[in-house]
Amino acid sequence: MRLRLLFLLLTLVSPVPAAMAVQQAFLIQNSGWMEPFYSDPQSLFKPLILAVFHTVTRPEDKVFVSVFNQSVGENKSPALVYSNNETRSIDDVIADIKVAKKPKSNALTDTHFQEAVTSTIVDQFQGKSGIIWIFTNNKNSPNNDSATVMRNREFYELVHNEPTITRTLAFPLGMPVKGRVYQATGIMVYALAYGDEADAALRSLIDSGRAGQVFTEKPARLKPLDRDSVRLLPQEIRNQPGTTVGLAADQRTVVLDVAVAEQQPSVEILASLENLFYPYIIESADISASFAVASSRSALSPEPSRIALLEPGARKEIRVTLPIPLGQIPSIWSIKALRSLGTRFEIHGTLELELSNQRLILSDAFRNNLNTLFPGDLISEVFAPPQDALSSQVSIPFVIRIIYPTYPILLIGLALLVGLGSILSALILGNRPRVYQLRIDGQAQTCRLKPFCSQQLYSAGGESIARVRRGIARIAILDRKEGHSVEVGQ
Repeated sequence: MRLRLLFLLLTLVSPVPAAMAVQQAFLIQNSGWMEPFYSDPQSLFKPLILAVFHTVTRPEDKVFVSVFNQSVGENKSPALVYSNNETRSIDDVIADIKVAKKPKSNALTDTHFQEAVTSTIVDQFQGKSGIIWIFTNNKNSPNNDSATVMRNREFYELVHNEPTITRTLAFPLGMPVKGRVYQATGIMVYALAYGDEADAALRSLIDSGRAGQVFTEKPARLKPLDRDSVRLLPQEIRNQPGTTVGLAADQRTVVLDVAVAEQQPSVEILASLENLFYPYIIESADISASFAVASSRSALSPEPSRIALLEPGARKEIRVTLPIPLGQIPSIWSIKALRSLGTRFEIHGTLELELSNQRLILSDAFRNNLNTLFPGDLISEVFAPPQDALSSQVSIPFVIRIIYPTYPILLIGLALLVGLGSILSALILGNRPRVYQLRIDGQAQTCRLKPFCSQQLYSAGGESIARVRRGIARIAILDRKEGHSVEVGQ
C-alpha cells in the first residue's frame, strides 16, 4: 500500500513527461546463496549483468546499480554501488562486487527480495516510474528462517497483485557454477515495470528485439495476465474468393482487402488463435468478440466459442464472420472514390476478443526447466498464475481497404473528351462564313457573313441603304433607309 500511495502522490504533483527517459535500477543479489556465482572462476554471472546493462540502457536513462541481501544492523540493503554520477566505469564497479557477510561475523548474509524492491522504488526512484532488473539465484531466505514459503508469498504478492507493478517478466537462464560452499545450475533475471511509462519502455525493449540480443529465449510473463493473451493470425476468406486477408507490417493489424465491385455484407475469416501467455497453458476459456467501427459496434460469434488446453505458442483454428460496414463505403461514383484513382479507401476498426472463465496452468516443460535450473527451490511458485486471472482482453487493430477500379474515371474522362470534341466541332463549323440570299429594292444579291459580323448593303446605284448583322445563324437588317426595301431570301 505504501508503494501505491507514494506513486499516486508523486505522479499527481510532478507527472513524468511521456518523452522523458526511463529510470532503470539493477538489483544484484550478493547474499550467501550467491557464493558460487562469485567464486567460480568460470562464472558468467558478472558478464551477464554487464551485457544486460549495456544492452537495455541508453545514455539519457537515469540508472542505479545496487547489491542486495538483507538489512541487518550496520548492513543496509540494497546498497547503491553505481549511478549516473559515478566516476568509475560500470565494468569496474561490477568487477568489485563480492559476497556480503553479516556485521562483525564471518557468516554470509541472508536475502530479502521485497525489502530490496520496495527500497529501490521508494528511495531511488522516488516513487516515479522505472524498470527494475533483479539478478538472483531465486532463493528468498530472510534471516535464514524456515518460513521460506511465507517469504515467497510476499514476493508473489508484490509481483502479481501490486497494481503499480504493471508488468513482470522473468528470464530463467542455465548457468552451472561451483563454489567453495555451494553450487548452482541456474540464474534468474526478473524485469519489473513500476508505472505505465516503465511498462511501455519494457514492452519496447522486448518488441524491438533489443533485449533479445542478450536473452535468446522468450521471457516468461508473470504479469499482466488480463490482456494481450492471444494473437489472431488470419489465413483466408471462406465466402468471398475476391477478398483477401493478411497482417500489416506490425504483425498485429489485420488487413482486409475488398474489391468494391464485390462488396458483401459480411465475410467469413478463417484464422489461427495463438496463445501468447508464455509459460502458461490456457486450460480452458470462453471466447467472445465484437467489431467496432467509428461509433458502431457489432457482436460477433466466433467458432468455436471455447478453447481448451492451448499450449503457450500453440494455435487453434477459429472462424469469425465479420460485418462489412457498407454504409461507410463511398459509392464508386462518389468524389472520394473518384479521387482515389484506382487506389484504396481505408476503414479503420478494432476487433475485440475476450477470454472469460479463463483458467491458466503452468506448462510442464517450463516447470521441468525450473526444477532443473533451481532444484528444490520453492520460489518457483511465483510462476503459479493468480486465481483471479479469470478473464483477459485483446484489442486487434483492423483495416478494411476498399479497392476502387479505374474504369469510372476512364468513362468520365471519355465522356468529357466527347463533350469537348462536340463543342469544338460546333465552334469550328459555326465559325465558317455563311451565304445569305437578299433582295434589295427587288433585285437579288448575296452576302457572306461569319458569326457576329456585319456588312453594309448597297442599292443598284451604289447607295448605302442598310446594314446586315449575323448572330449565330440568323441575320438581322439594321439601319434601313426610308424608300428602300431589303428582304431576306428563304
